[in-house]
Amino acid sequence: MQFAHFKFDPVQDLLGEGPLSEVYRAVDEKLGRTVALKILRAHVEIDPEADKRFEREAKHTSNLIHPNIATVYEYGSAGGRSFIAMEYLEGRTLDKIIKDGQLGADEGLRIAIQLTNALSLVHKTGLIHRDLKPANVMVQDDGTVKLLDFGIARANGEATITQHGMLVGTVLYMSPEQVRGEELNSRSDVFSLGAMLYHAFSGQLPFPGTSFPEVCMAILDGKPRPLGQMRRGLPTGIESFVMKCLSTPPQNRYRDAEIAHGVLMALSDSVASGSSSAILSFLSGALAIPPFSAPAGDEHSRGVAASMRKDIAAELARAGMSVAFTEHENLATDTSSDFILHGALRLEGSRASLEIVLQRRRGYGAGDTTEVWRERIEQEDADEWSLQARLVRAAARSLRRQLAEHSLKPAVEQAVRDPEGARALTLRAHEVLHRGMTKHLLASISMFRRALELDSYCALAYAGLAEALARKYLYWDGDESFLGEARDQTRRALATDPACAEAHTSMGFAYHLTNHPIDAQREYRLAIQLKNDEWLAHRLLGALLSREGNYKAASPLLQRAIGIRPTYISTYDHLYHVLHRLDRYEEAIEVADRGIAIARKQVQRVPDDQDARVHMATLQARMGLRDEAMETLTRAHELAPKDGFTAFHVATVHAILGNPLESLTALEQAQARGYFVRAEQRNAEFDPLRGMAQFQALGH
Repeated sequence: MQFAHFKFDPVQDLLGEGPLSEVYRAVDEKLGRTVALKILRAHVEIDPEADKRFEREAKHTSNLIHPNIATVYEYGSAGGRSFIAMEYLEGRTLDKIIKDGQLGADEGLRIAIQLTNALSLVHKTGLIHRDLKPANVMVQDDGTVKLLDFGIARANGEATITQHGMLVGTVLYMSPEQVRGEELNSRSDVFSLGAMLYHAFSGQLPFPGTSFPEVCMAILDGKPRPLGQMRRGLPTGIESFVMKCLSTPPQNRYRDAEIAHGVLMALSDSVASGSSSAILSFLSGALAIPPFSAPAGDEHSRGVAASMRKDIAAELARAGMSVAFTEHENLATDTSSDFILHGALRLEGSRASLEIVLQRRRGYGAGDTTEVWRERIEQEDADEWSLQARLVRAAARSLRRQLAEHSLKPAVEQAVRDPEGARALTLRAHEVLHRGMTKHLLASISMFRRALELDSYCALAYAGLAEALARKYLYWDGDESFLGEARDQTRRALATDPACAEAHTSMGFAYHLTNHPIDAQREYRLAIQLKNDEWLAHRLLGALLSREGNYKAASPLLQRAIGIRPTYISTYDHLYHVLHRLDRYEEAIEVADRGIAIARKQVQRVPDDQDARVHMATLQARMGLRDEAMETLTRAHELAPKDGFTAFHVATVHAILGNPLESLTALEQAQARGYFVRAEQRNAEFDPLRGMAQFQALGH
């Protein structure tokens, strides 16, 4: 069937249909690519506003460029029928996955993290999805999650197409305020997110019913069974997160998907590490609250101020902050708090203002605090209790945002910052780190820390330190404490600069080393999206896809990495392997020859670049240049006879050359010197060693 410039079979290519539209797998004959073609039905008299809503879906979705949101390619009309051409996705929707059984903790968290990552952008751009449900979440075959269907999404302040009080969305996952037809905000999407996850983790709906009114009443009643009762053995942090999302009062939920995403990231780390507790919000640290002030002699205002102080403290404590009251204004001797909150209330009839000041402690001496934020909140309400509640909600909302931001940023405000010096030192540290040896790793860590002394807001230095710490995990017997510190540093980088691509690369590297490929891919792709010349993300993602057998996708990534950073020789080795597997033998030989030539120049320019040297030996071994490879290995061993990194790569080259005993000896030496051999035992080069008992014993 021909429709505009699209071709499809209306029976075999039907992907799905609803009352107003049909979706087909189609070929865009203009560009020669497969798309998902959504066509509005011709008879839309049952909903006169359908065409407007259809156009709005295209408009909203096309403005959302994100790896976890389905891309809209085109919007148009043909034969009087509107259409949207979208990214064609292969996979299953979450509702079909749930039908097969409840999700495991790891799988559910991976899906939830990607979903909230997408929804964060939706909320940041001022949109509300309003129809979050499992059928609108696609899980692709490679594990990537895509958020679909923005047909009833609405921008804040945008004139609504539906009348006030009209029910829009899918009732099974609606928030109470959506059921009532009220004005919605991002917290309504958070409720729907919680309802979806409740269903995914338990296999049961949080608000079941046999009829539409029965489901609506269950939602308004707001009493779902605790998730832990529905699913035994689920980590308590997951249950707490889901049940907080399902809170009936909107103010008790997470403010938006960005906060929820941060919570899930922290929760994922705690689950992965086996911790029994989880960080359930961005908020961290201790907050001291001295008495709020009020006009002298106004005892009524003083009483209201005291009550508001307690209410605000309770709101922040629910969000994860450790809160303590102090009964004196002078906190010079208090060393237990990270933040100090001051408040000043003024009541004038039905009007009130609350000025709040947030300070951060820089040290423990008198005056060692700095003001990080100040705001005056004004409200008016004839009902005093309502007036007080509105002030508390507004103050808590603003405070959570500020505390989330500042709890991850440097505690010390520098009197003199040197951003240019910090950046120059950070770039130098990166160059040293990638020379490969343990001494280079330690030197780079020292340099990254010195860069942060020059500028404690240098996101690139935090990201570089995170990468170095992840490598330290590999070089120091797989000590997971280094990965924990690496994740902390990536969060500091992103708190300082949310667009820091290198931070996502470092986070992906940590996932990569611990065999979480889907999470690693997500972070690498985010890094590339933020910065197209982030060479390390290209190189690591290419290597990861190559290991998974996706050579076609790996090839352009590795070629791009070489184009950006031609002196990093290991990329040539990965690309050689990929091209060989794609039967592109002549290209593979050209890549190997070029890598060897550039490596020779690199080690002449930087004689202790061990990474370039050992990968030159690897390429020589792959090309059958046995004598040259052995000569290069000899020089590498002379340069660093006791280095674990060097010993491991010596083992790799011996394995390629067909020297299993020499390879095994070098692997044992690498392990004895701290190199975490178990993380690399899956390498295909070691296949000839797998039948040897000594090889199997490594890493145990």
